[in-house]
Amino acid sequence: AEGDQVEFEVKNGDRGQQAANVVKV
Repeated sequence: AEGDQVEFEVKNGDRGQQAANVVKV
């Protein structure tokens, strides 16, 4: 998670983390 994605994770918790992982992959 980097940049704006960090805020997304903070707002959505685990869901945000999963989304970030998908983006990385």
